[in-house]
Amino acid sequence: MMNKVTIEKLPDTKEILGAKRWEEERGEFVQIAYQEGMYHLAGFEIRKGFSRGNHYHEKKEEIFYVFQGKIKASFIDIETLQKEETILEKGDKIRVKPRCGHLFYGLEDTMVIEYSPQVYDREDSYKINLSQLGPPPKNIDHLI
Repeated sequence: MMNKVTIEKLPDTKEILGAKRWEEERGEFVQIAYQEGMYHLAGFEIRKGFSRGNHYHEKKEEIFYVFQGKIKASFIDIETLQKEETILEKGDKIRVKPRCGHLFYGLEDTMVIEYSPQVYDREDSYKINLSQLGPPPKNIDHLI
């Protein structure tokens, strides 16, 4: 994965300190952040067949947690034009650094939590079209 994107699967345990998740009879519990500063928090839905994103930020770092569902995530490093795609699903936490374009496409109805150590600034959001940057997307049917 490019150096502007970090993806981790939160551990399925309640026995450790830090970010984690676990299922129990009452339902799922998720500790998405642990000892992280947060100045922006949002939740959003991506319905199957729809997308969100297709932008980048000059200053803002964003962290996303897939609470339920499955998405195809496309990323592009604005400086090097390196482009990558991956499938993200329930339990995945994604950290996107500044100057990294991102687009999330719903493969299923999906719920996502987003937070940032920076305050949201509308002026720091730059629209792009990931399908027009770099080589065309690879066929990812084998990942679904």
